[in-house]
Amino acid sequence: MKKQTVMPLSAGVQSQRKSDLMRELSTITASHNRAFEFLNEIIESEPNKIMLDDDCIVVVGHLATYRIKIDNLLKRLSNPIVYGLGFDTISVHSKGKLDREKSTYACIQSIAGTSVPFADSIAAMIFGLLNDDNFFHSKDGDTLRQALVELYGPNPYSPISSKLKQFIAEKYNAKYNPDDMTISFSGTHGYKWKLGFGNPLALGFSLEYKKPRQRLWRVLTRDTSSVLNHSTEIFSLLHRLLRSPGNVIPKSMDWTTSLELCKLILPIVDGFDDVDEEEIRQACMKMEYEEW
Repeated sequence: MKKQTVMPLSAGVQSQRKSDLMRELSTITASHNRAFEFLNEIIESEPNKIMLDDDCIVVVGHLATYRIKIDNLLKRLSNPIVYGLGFDTISVHSKGKLDREKSTYACIQSIAGTSVPFADSIAAMIFGLLNDDNFFHSKDGDTLRQALVELYGPNPYSPISSKLKQFIAEKYNAKYNPDDMTISFSGTHGYKWKLGFGNPLALGFSLEYKKPRQRLWRVLTRDTSSVLNHSTEIFSLLHRLLRSPGNVIPKSMDWTTSLELCKLILPIVDGFDDVDEEEIRQACMKMEYEEW
């Protein structure tokens, strides 16, 4: 059977398709222009909350101050193939301050939504940061929330203090008591733990415990920094203690185990209070090898 020869498209069809393409491109360009106009309106409407520094846009939200690198935005707009369309991380500072020695970082792409064109998402991001308090408990605000919690810690006088109780309850199933400056929670094997952060002389935190069926709290250490490495960040410490004492018992050690943690907690664990240090050390080394 003789194949039918495919004829080139007519000049009229080509012209129509070119017109359609140009119309689509014009629509995209127009949407970008509208987005930049919206961004300009936001900046002009909030001169005390949105400012331009030498190399960044500074946004003062209800909970913190944010720095957005201008150069990164321009690169992504001018060449999205090379630089991509996602946002770089922004720096998060204490509210009303730009202390470069104390800041955290967050990726707030989710505030704008992944389906929103990049030009629109810049304006949406800034508008979202102005109203950051609305995103603290939002499912889309996880990275922003983590950055704020890391920045302020459990300080009951910080801008996020009113939101910490719910966050700590949901994240760690723990009770945050701003009056006593403590966080109490359950560990494994029926143990309960309480971290205190009200002692200005302590570099770390106080740590108290209750064994199963024990009524009164007992002090294990008044300053975790004196007995544990990397114990000055309370939420990192929470992660480790939530798995204690299970993570210091030789047969159930895991990635949160450390020799210092074992030496601190094993003496109060019934049945393991007489394990010598060398045995603990060998168990930790074995666990680290298996994890590696």
